[in-house]
Amino acid sequence: MELRKAIGNRVIAGPYVPPYHRGPDYLVAHACFGCRKSWKLPEESTGTCPQCGKSANWMGRAFKAPKKTDVDQWKKVEALWRAGFRFLPNTGWREVEPYPEQFRDVAKFIADNPTHPFRVES
Repeated sequence: MELRKAIGNRVIAGPYVPPYHRGPDYLVAHACFGCRKSWKLPEESTGTCPQCGKSANWMGRAFKAPKKTDVDQWKKVEALWRAGFRFLPNTGWREVEPYPEQFRDVAKFIADNPTHPFRVES
């Protein structure tokens, strides 16, 4: 047997691993501001809201949706999103100014941070 291995007549195959589709690498939060709902979809997906049928807004991997009844927080999130801010993990940006806590502070935050690293649009 050792001689057959040495000349290449005996090939020992490794274990059989069946093909396995894992799906997308990770899911990203999307939100509908009209319905005040959030769900996760594959990053490359351009989904629609299951309730109203409007397009879903890509929020980012670190987005945590407010309660549906918290209208002020949803207005804050929408204002930030429309200004081009996205909710990205800030592990490498510890010195960056955090997003405002209240809706009334959003306009000042947007004006004070034109080059914020989480701002994808101007």
